[in-house]
Amino acid sequence: MNCLMLFNLFDVAPGVKRLKILVFADLPKIRKLIYILGIGSCFMIRFGIAGIPLTSKGRTFIESVEDAHNLGLNALEVQLLRVNVEETPALEYAGMNPRDIESSIIVDVLRQDEDGNYVGIGIDSVIEENDIVQELFWNMARNYEDLIDGGKLAKELDVSLSMHAPYYMELLQEDEMGDKSYNHLKWTLMIGKAMNAHRVVTHTGFYSGSKKDSLKRATDVYTDLSQKYSPEHGYPYIGVEASGKTEIFGTTTELISLAKKVKDIEPILNFPHLHSISTGSLIEVKDFDAVISEFSKYAKGDLYTEFAGVEYQDHNEEKLTAIKHGDLKFETLAESLIDFDSDMTIISSSPLLEHDAQYMNLIYLRALSKKYQKKATIKKTVA
Repeated sequence: MNCLMLFNLFDVAPGVKRLKILVFADLPKIRKLIYILGIGSCFMIRFGIAGIPLTSKGRTFIESVEDAHNLGLNALEVQLLRVNVEETPALEYAGMNPRDIESSIIVDVLRQDEDGNYVGIGIDSVIEENDIVQELFWNMARNYEDLIDGGKLAKELDVSLSMHAPYYMELLQEDEMGDKSYNHLKWTLMIGKAMNAHRVVTHTGFYSGSKKDSLKRATDVYTDLSQKYSPEHGYPYIGVEASGKTEIFGTTTELISLAKKVKDIEPILNFPHLHSISTGSLIEVKDFDAVISEFSKYAKGDLYTEFAGVEYQDHNEEKLTAIKHGDLKFETLAESLIDFDSDMTIISSSPLLEHDAQYMNLIYLRALSKKYQKKATIKKTVA
């Protein structure tokens, strides 16, 4: 893991008159340095984007990883958008491993049971000539080899990967749309596993019946998915995103309750969504401290968050904006983060994507630098 930290330190240790560091270095080395200097612990704050960089000339997963790295970012949320799944007779693939198919991403193999009905058997068995394959076609990656190669590249470049399932989901509905949403989340988990993503982020969808019934249904659905596609077997964690609209499942209370009931899911702290549904509750540092503390209890490793400016009305998000607009201020969040003592990922969902991700990183580093300058001044005064 790499750590980008900026320190402006003055007279912080015997023999050190002036030390300025702007480095990319191994996190253990950075932590050791900070321990020696006596200024506390170092934790990783990653900044990244949701989707393909706006300035990217390429449109593939691998190119997105490269471009994110070249932009100085170290997190990427890959979006499963514009996919097409077709069921095809498997005759031409007979004798092959599903993961070795070059022309598509095989997400399931259907085989006849003793009654002659086709049922899914997964992708761990060699394809037989009478099978039917479910092929996923995606402009970001052609096949499993692309997914694996992109995952390896991300690890090499220290770009932390996550995925986002399709944005329109209806996981609480017990109908065709509910089944379709379930399958899309399942496929996202399979692709996420291949690229070695740490988590898959998803919306849950509109309430179905009462809020109490919806929470029970959500618990059942996420329990089923997390057991079939468990992190213990290499699949990503399921991150359930906070809602920005009153008719959509995902209040803080619901997400925390869900996280308590289903051990392999985590609540995703989407700051503009939470700010909207609470009609502008994130104003002061203590407001950010409170929600970060609550969500951190259920984080699977780093605390995963999303940030953008936002316009809202009557407890509902209207649209995301650049982070300089609106009353949700990253400068205030940065003040909270300088004392945050765990790893965190901040994904820009702003319309300006990488520009705002870089800008947030800069604001955070300035806040951090200001803190240590103040500490150094105090130490110098005392001495």
